[in-house]
Amino acid sequence: MSRPKVELDNFEAVYRYYESHEQNKAFAKFAHTVLSRVYKVSITADEGAGDAISQALANGARIVISPNHLTGDDQYVIVSTAETFEPLRPIGGRAFIPSEPSLFRRRGWQGKLLRNSCDGLGALPTFRLEDLRRQGVEITDEINQQYRDAIELASKTQVSKLVAGHSMAGFWEGTRNRTDHRVVQPLKKGVAHTAIAAAEKVPVVLLPMGFYYGQEPEDYKKPVLPGAKRPYVHIGMPIPVETTDPDELVALLHPEIQRCVDIVVERAGGQPLSKAETEAA
Repeated sequence: MSRPKVELDNFEAVYRYYESHEQNKAFAKFAHTVLSRVYKVSITADEGAGDAISQALANGARIVISPNHLTGDDQYVIVSTAETFEPLRPIGGRAFIPSEPSLFRRRGWQGKLLRNSCDGLGALPTFRLEDLRRQGVEITDEINQQYRDAIELASKTQVSKLVAGHSMAGFWEGTRNRTDHRVVQPLKKGVAHTAIAAAEKVPVVLLPMGFYYGQEPEDYKKPVLPGAKRPYVHIGMPIPVETTDPDELVALLHPEIQRCVDIVVERAGGQPLSKAETEAA
């Protein structure tokens, strides 16, 4: 099957292709190695987290890596973390990341190279109204319905890939943090629905993570961070998906991501949130 054009009006062909698409494992291994050398992550983990991850994978669980979302570098930090933190290496070449469609449709040889890299690293196009508005698309009733249909099919595709044996990474906040990198934004329920649907058929665990790039940017909309290539990462304990209530799953995960963020902020020499601020977040 030839690779489809990644456009909203072609979403059915897009998800038909990516439901069965498999990464080239040799390329994935190469890319993971390269990115782990570019992004020199400084990783800590909860005591016993590594063993718990290894046990979950041994038991056939799918991992849903669940970090906070700060910059466009985050997806590469995930790849570097999976390569650097030994218990996560087994998911290399068998994991996907919902990604902006713009990454799949840039022009020229550089665009072709980028798309090949995205496909090789497990990127999965995910349409967002925010991206359509940024492109100047008028959100008519027809476009809105098309978007809803695309999101429903995207979720079904993600569930299918999880059931087939893939793990995934998901940015539960839905968009990058543009106010305070120490604060985990409210989590959306989309990934929760996906994880719960998959957990009806196979074991699934959420893996909370905290990212921090060493300092707060001067401009949150276009963050320039000297520590972008040396991020701090903290990995929490896996959380089994045992509920069918997405609100309950979000309520379990949010404080764990925030706790991981507090740890990396403090490790970087910053001021983590106070207990009152954390509860308010």
